[in-house]
Amino acid sequence: MKPSDVTRLRRDAPAFSLVEVTIAVAIASLGFISVLGLLPQGINMARNSAQLSVGSKIIQKLHGEIQSTPWSRITWTGYGPPRCFTSEGMELTSTDASEADLAASMAFAAAIYVPETPLDVVLPAGNGGGGGRQAEAFLRRVVISVATTSDPEFDFNTAAPQRLTSANVLVAKMGE
Repeated sequence: MKPSDVTRLRRDAPAFSLVEVTIAVAIASLGFISVLGLLPQGINMARNSAQLSVGSKIIQKLHGEIQSTPWSRITWTGYGPPRCFTSEGMELTSTDASEADLAASMAFAAAIYVPETPLDVVLPAGNGGGGGRQAEAFLRRVVISVATTSDPEFDFNTAAPQRLTSANVLVAKMGE
C-alpha cells in the first residue's frame, strides 16, 4: 500500500461535519433545558404531597384522640387550643422543648373546631325507621384543621380557608 492510498482513505472516511455536530449539540441542549425546567415543578409537587401526607397523619391522630375523649370533656366551642407538630407529624409540647426549640422545630399547627350548636347528623336508617327524621343524639360533627406554619400562636379563626387543610369527622358518644 502506497502512502497516497492511506491519505485517500482518510479523506474518504465517513465523518461528521461541523454543521452536523452543532445541530446535534443544539438538540441535546434543548432536551436538557426542558428537563431542567420541569425540575422545580417536580420539587413543588413532592413538597406538597409530603405536606398533605403529614397533614392527614395529624388529622388521624387528632380524630383518634377526640373519638376517645368523653363528651363531658369537650367543653369548648369554636377552635380549641392550637397544637404544634414537627414536619414529620410528631407533636411538640411546651414540656418537651423550650420556646426556641419549639419555634425551630414546628412545621404545622392543628386545632379541633367544635360548633356552638351541634350540627344535626341524621342517619338514613336511624330513629326506628319512622318517617320523622331526627338528629342522632349520640353523634357530633367536629372539624379538624391543620395549617402549615411555624407560629405556635396561629389564629385559626382569622386564617384564610386556603391556608387550612380541614376534615369533617363524626365523633360517637361513648361511655362517660
